[in-house]
Amino acid sequence: MRLFRFLMPVILAVLVLFARPDGSRAQELSCITVSIIVPSVVGSAGDLVARAVAGAATNLGGAAFRVRNRPRDIARRLIEEAAPNGCTLMLDTQIQVAFELRGKAETHWRDFKPVALLTRTPVAIALSSGGRPPPPPKGQEPPAPPSFAGTIAQLRAKPESVTFALVDDPLEQMLFLRMEEALKVRFRIRGFESGISRYRELVSGPPGVAGFVSLKAAAVRAKELELNVLAVSGAFAPAMLPDVPTVGAEAGGLTFGIDHGLYGPRDLPDDVVKGLVEIISKVMETRGVLADLHTEYGTEAALLPGDRFARYLENLAADWSELLQRQNNGGRLGQKS
Repeated sequence: MRLFRFLMPVILAVLVLFARPDGSRAQELSCITVSIIVPSVVGSAGDLVARAVAGAATNLGGAAFRVRNRPRDIARRLIEEAAPNGCTLMLDTQIQVAFELRGKAETHWRDFKPVALLTRTPVAIALSSGGRPPPPPKGQEPPAPPSFAGTIAQLRAKPESVTFALVDDPLEQMLFLRMEEALKVRFRIRGFESGISRYRELVSGPPGVAGFVSLKAAAVRAKELELNVLAVSGAFAPAMLPDVPTVGAEAGGLTFGIDHGLYGPRDLPDDVVKGLVEIISKVMETRGVLADLHTEYGTEAALLPGDRFARYLENLAADWSELLQRQNNGGRLGQKS
């Protein structure tokens, strides 16, 4: 009997070891509902990604995933104050890194626990046409629209000969600077306080102003001849804009986009992160989860779990920090129209 009592802990330890060949096990979530806080309005890109992922995760069974839209400062506070049990998460872009580097952060991205990078959505670089052009005279072909290669050649020959409309948004500004540097050009910058005012300018303002727009908006307005779509920021031309070149064609293969990922409270245990990653991995393997987002916005799955997501953010912070050191913006960013 004494020998049995002595050996029992050893036997149990061996059984646990065989049951956990990788030395760790994902902890099952203790909550009935997982709240995904989105610091943007209903219908925004982040909201659409969150709802697609939440719906698929709920369909797997287990915890129900629900999306809650809150202003950014409230969303940040909810995550900071949440219990580290995986029941409250935040879906956000790489803007957390941009906030920190641009000196506009009340908290840093390291104050949150990276759970998983989910998706990347490319953008279009469009040029205003000055409104729908009149039909050409009978028997004449309409003039050829501006090309991306031609626009870049013009900028290289004459810096700041093309105006770029930038929203007062740290993430957009960092993506713009990265693109500008890779293209080896210098745009003239015109600042706008909101994406809506910038979009109206591109559609209804004078010709020759460039700016970022969603692929969906670019395709619709290009069809109406209200925008000239110069390039897309992804690795290949999407189905909705099949004849549009990529930015990388003139920028050494550069690709970029809006990346959405999940963050948790800073003290979220690694085994809880692992459990969440297992759920998200199954979601991303589910057929059709991103089908509508891919068709309308070019959104692609870009799954990076836990530590790999954290390394991605570390590398991004280092790259953007060096970019800002190389750039002499001379007060260009933050100008208002």
